[in-house]
Amino acid sequence: MADEDVDLDLLRASAREFLAERGERGTVKDLAEMDWTGLLVDEVMGGTGWRPVEACVVAEELGRAQDGSAWLGTTIGAAALASAPGDLRQQLLPGLLAGTATAGVAIVGEPARIIRGDQADIVLLLGSNGIHLLRDLDRDRFELDSDLLDVTRTVWRFDAKAAPSAVIGSVERADELAAVARLLVAADSVGAVSMALERLTAYLKERIAFGAPIASFQAIQHRLVELLVFEVKARAVVMRAARAIAAAEERAPLLTAAAHAFVAAKAAAAVDECMQLSGGIGFTWEYPLHYELRRAFTNGHLIGTARSSRALVAEVSGW
Repeated sequence: MADEDVDLDLLRASAREFLAERGERGTVKDLAEMDWTGLLVDEVMGGTGWRPVEACVVAEELGRAQDGSAWLGTTIGAAALASAPGDLRQQLLPGLLAGTATAGVAIVGEPARIIRGDQADIVLLLGSNGIHLLRDLDRDRFELDSDLLDVTRTVWRFDAKAAPSAVIGSVERADELAAVARLLVAADSVGAVSMALERLTAYLKERIAFGAPIASFQAIQHRLVELLVFEVKARAVVMRAARAIAAAEERAPLLTAAAHAFVAAKAAAAVDECMQLSGGIGFTWEYPLHYELRRAFTNGHLIGTARSSRALVAEVSGW
């Protein structure tokens, strides 16, 4: 096994242990103490370096743990501010890295949906003409998004067009961070699917029908294998794209869009399949499967959709 894989396994194990002890209702500050808000910021600016691969591992574990914080926006926001003019960077970046301030991030052209938008200290837009920092944030423009059902991470919509803003980053940097944001959302969904499948498998081993564990029935085993294959494939395409971004490969934009499109199109359906295989308990609203289903569904609309990423694949490929 390569040294990098060993390091990632150690990160995954330590993150899972930390999040299990911390609980789903922790804050961004808790995560900042693990240096997780600085995973996309150079060390000279107080971060841990440009580490999109490690950030995807953390995102997946946050999805497994049903973390309810604004880690995604804060981490991408810190990366955006790292390339901002010096005075602005010195003013805003330390708070994001320390977790004492939070950020929301949206893609221009997509509905502006912000995790914990009612609490965001700053909002950044990633668009075709660069990175925009919204000034004079008017919280009256924020509205709870009733179309999305995630109860662990409330999502808020706002009208970005009417908000005054200042450009703080280049078009190339905006595209790069938008690609990373899509990957982190996809990794979060992989974590939700992974947890749902793990719980389902344990349940089916214990649940008895016709004198035998349900998991022993061949038809059930086939469906479990299909879910496992999706989990493995989804994690593989996300990590491949993350490595492409880390290495600044020419194909990175294509790989990240393809990874997001694949996961966004299938993650919620995979959790729904877990629900079907759980029988009656799967349809109990308070059962944890529903939290994972809502999270995967929300992720599929948070930073673009499967459809918009497919369009991006076609654009990048020149189709």
